[in-house]
Amino acid sequence: MNKLNAVLLAMSVFSAWSVVTSTHVSRQLYSDLQKETKSAQQLDVEFGQLQLEQSTWGAHAVIEKAASTRLGMHTPDPRQIQVISSRSAI
Repeated sequence: MNKLNAVLLAMSVFSAWSVVTSTHVSRQLYSDLQKETKSAQQLDVEFGQLQLEQSTWGAHAVIEKAASTRLGMHTPDPRQIQVISSRSAI
């Protein structure tokens, strides 16, 4: 009877230790998941801001204004424009 009690006690302690360990690992993993979810949300916000900034800088009016003010470019006179078709180059 004493051997049976010792075996059952050992199995109970091992089982309890396994529950504690698995609970601890589960909580750590959940904590890591929450941190990564928060990080992903922050990256989504930053991505949206960067897309908005890109669309703002890529707007035709912004590019045209920068070309005229910073680079001194202007629209050429229609008499200065020459149209070259790709078929005549062959």
